[in-house]
Amino acid sequence: MTNHIEYKKNQIIASSEIDDLIFMSAPQEWSLEEQKEIQDKLVREAFHFHYNRNEKYRNYCISQHINENLHSIDEIPVFPTSIFKHMKFHTVSMGDIENWHTSSGTQGIKSCIARDRLSIERLLGSVNFGMKYVGNWFEHQMELVNLGPDRFSASNVWFKYVMSLVELLYPTVFTVNNDKIDFEETVNHLYRINNSNKDICLIGPPFFVSLLCQYMKENNIEFKGENRLHVITGGGWKSNENSSLNRQDFNQLIMDTFQLDNVNQIRDTFNQVELNTCFFEDEFQRKHVPPWVYARALDPETLKPVADGELGLLSYMDASSTAYPAFIVTDDIGIVREIREPDPYPGVTVEIVRRLNTRAQKGCALSMASFIQSTI
Repeated sequence: MTNHIEYKKNQIIASSEIDDLIFMSAPQEWSLEEQKEIQDKLVREAFHFHYNRNEKYRNYCISQHINENLHSIDEIPVFPTSIFKHMKFHTVSMGDIENWHTSSGTQGIKSCIARDRLSIERLLGSVNFGMKYVGNWFEHQMELVNLGPDRFSASNVWFKYVMSLVELLYPTVFTVNNDKIDFEETVNHLYRINNSNKDICLIGPPFFVSLLCQYMKENNIEFKGENRLHVITGGGWKSNENSSLNRQDFNQLIMDTFQLDNVNQIRDTFNQVELNTCFFEDEFQRKHVPPWVYARALDPETLKPVADGELGLLSYMDASSTAYPAFIVTDDIGIVREIREPDPYPGVTVEIVRRLNTRAQKGCALSMASFIQSTI
C-alpha cells in the first residue's frame, strides 16, 4: 500500500515536547549536557510508548529481562535492521499506516518500514531542522534544483522520498525522470535561478552530482556559484560504488565545476529507511545527531558501547517514530563523537566509515536477528 499525502507546514501542530523540539527549535540552542538530558527523557518516553503498545517488542524486551523500570537508556533492547527484511514490525494499527517505505535493495532483500502520519511529519521536521545547519532562508530567497524525482514519482523507495521532501520547505524543480537526469534542463534552471538573484541549492545523490559535473566539463559549461550555490547530497553511492570518489576529491570536483567560494557550501546528509531522522552536516562537514536521537558505537561481538571516538557498530534510538520502535543496530561501522563547548556546534556527531565486512561481525548480526525472530 502506498498513499501519496499532501503536507503543508501549517498542517503540522506541535503537540508535545518532542514536536516543539523538532518543528520549532534550531540546532545551536543547547549545550552538549542539555542535549543529553533532552535525549534521555525523550528516548525513555518513546521506549515506554512502544513497550506498552507493541506486543512483539515487549516480548523481545522480556526475553532480554528488561521491563519498564530502566536504570539507563543503554538497557533498551535494540534489534538489527535485518528484522525489517523478514517481517512487518510495527506499533500502530494497520489502519494508521500511511506508507510502507522500502530500502533501495542494493544489499539484496529490501527492508520494509511502516510509517504513520505523525512519523512522516516528524521526518519532514528533521529535514527542516537539519537545513538550519546550511542556512536560514525565507521561501522567496532560495530555490532548489533536485536531481531526483518528486515525491509522487519516488513511490515508496526511501532515499528518493526523503530527498523529495525539500519541496515542502522551499520552491523546488525536479530534473530526473526514470532515473535519468535531464542535464540541459538542470543547467538551464541553475542559470535561471542565478539570474533571479536567489540563492540556489543543488540536491541529489553524489553519483548524480558527479554526472552533472562531468556533463558540464565535457560541454565547457561555466557556472559561477560563488557564495550563492549550496550543494547537498544524500543517499550515498549505492550501486555506483565503483564510481565513487573519496570526500576530498568529490569536494574538489564540485568546487571546480561550480566555482564555489568555500568548501563549507557542500554538505552531505545521512539517513536509512529504518531511521526516522535525517542527519545534516555543519559547516565543518560533521554529521550531527539531533537531540531526539541517541547514537552509540557498539563492540560488534559483545554489543557493548565503546569509548567516545572509537570505531564500533552504529546503533540508534530514534524517539521520533511512533509507527515502529526505531531502536536499531545497523550494518555500519563508524565513530560517534561528543563535541563540547566552546565549539560553535556542540552535540553528537556520527561518522560512517564502512559496512560490516568480516564473517564474525556478520555472523553476530545474523544470530541476533534469528534469535529475535524466534522470540517475537
